[in-house]
Amino acid sequence: MRKIFIAFILLLIYATLNAQEKSKSEKLYLIDGYFFKECPVDISSIKGGMSIETADGIKAIGLLIKEPISEELKQKAISKDQIFEADILLDMYNESAYQMSKSPLPDEEKLKEGDKFPTFTATDIDGKIWTDTDIEGKVMVLNCWFTGCKPCRAEMPELSQWKEEMPDVMFFSSTYEKGETARPVLEKNGFNWIPIVNDTQFKEYVGKEGYPLTIVVDKYGKIAHIERGTSPEQRENIKKTIYSIR
Repeated sequence: MRKIFIAFILLLIYATLNAQEKSKSEKLYLIDGYFFKECPVDISSIKGGMSIETADGIKAIGLLIKEPISEELKQKAISKDQIFEADILLDMYNESAYQMSKSPLPDEEKLKEGDKFPTFTATDIDGKIWTDTDIEGKVMVLNCWFTGCKPCRAEMPELSQWKEEMPDVMFFSSTYEKGETARPVLEKNGFNWIPIVNDTQFKEYVGKEGYPLTIVVDKYGKIAHIERGTSPEQRENIKKTIYSIR
């Protein structure tokens, strides 16, 4: 009897893993928060799209359509319970859709080098609240990212070395995502900056230029450097700025 029970448990585990692997390899379409195995709309109704991928390699094609999805199509959608990491894909889709639909900020509202960094209140992944008073008299570096951003994840190990080299600098990472979504990526990549989550302010500075965004603020609260995107050269420029104002 015990052998039968063990065999049943092993079979159940195998079936679960097999279903997860299958969901990873299947082609998915995501429209208005609904998942489909095949594109359910005519190409003429599509006004934009994006390719999204989670940290574990789950991919989907996100589509923006001219009119809200019909009730008939909603009935053909796949339940998100059948999709591995569905909630993460949905968060990524919503963020990308938001960025694509967002109007550029007026010039006077954009962050510029030399401007005073705005006051803020933010909460880290452990529930600690941080404000601009916590960085008074210190150099601060802020890196905005999200879990589906490959360049963001790729630069994390290198950025983590900076904190070890410059312990006197306040290093913050910030994502609009929830702590439970961000934590696995932070841990996997060993990102040791102070992790701000559920961000509602810093994400507004990203704009249409996209992620990652890195901002360096000097000891007087002024923006010393802004870098949009990432590359070895860009990271070297950021690091040189930090060293020059410490």
